[in-house]
Amino acid sequence: MHKEILPPCPVRPTHGDTALLAEEVATGIVDAALVTLPLSHPDLHIEELRRDRLVVCLRNDHALAHKASLQPVDLQNNLTVFYHPQRHPDAHERLLELLAKAGIKIEEYSRASHPSEMQTLVKEGHGFALIREGTMLDEELTTRPIDGVDWTVDTAVIYHKQHHPKTIPVVVKKLRRGLSLEAKEPHVAILALREAKSNQKRPPQTATEGPIQLALLG
Repeated sequence: MHKEILPPCPVRPTHGDTALLAEEVATGIVDAALVTLPLSHPDLHIEELRRDRLVVCLRNDHALAHKASLQPVDLQNNLTVFYHPQRHPDAHERLLELLAKAGIKIEEYSRASHPSEMQTLVKEGHGFALIREGTMLDEELTTRPIDGVDWTVDTAVIYHKQHHPKTIPVVVKKLRRGLSLEAKEPHVAILALREAKSNQKRPPQTATEGPIQLALLG
């Protein structure tokens, strides 16, 4: 989208965790980034782009896979695969709060640093994981919604409130319009955690290979 607006301008992608990208945007190293919520920073403009429901990822042959949906109690002692807390401490803490509110106590668990690693751990029988609805799955895995809760993963774009290229807000507006009209998954999306109200509408879901973070470098 940025190349359409300004074809001669080089765009250099970079990957990183939310905290790192937020600091790089705040200091001007990176012009803009798609990041994981929750995030707060006094110098950054943070604009939510979309929300996707969290669903349970489990093996096809698990005894609970025959159920159309799972109860929170089904996750106790089964939900044992998570993203490493250091990847996004605020998101991990928020997830534990939501689970505790649903009566789910988390003790020991396996850690993953990438969506593909998450699926590998589930496939190898190390437990269930929570992933974004619509994620492309290994053929040995499946997903189920959770009754009684409405948790989402949120995608947001960030850029400096004052010091940003004039093209960035234009790109963001174009991206929002594209998501609204076409109801398509953005090519770059990041996980976040939010407890959504039950009457909130969610855009149609599409398959994606997993979350990627991208920043636009000047």
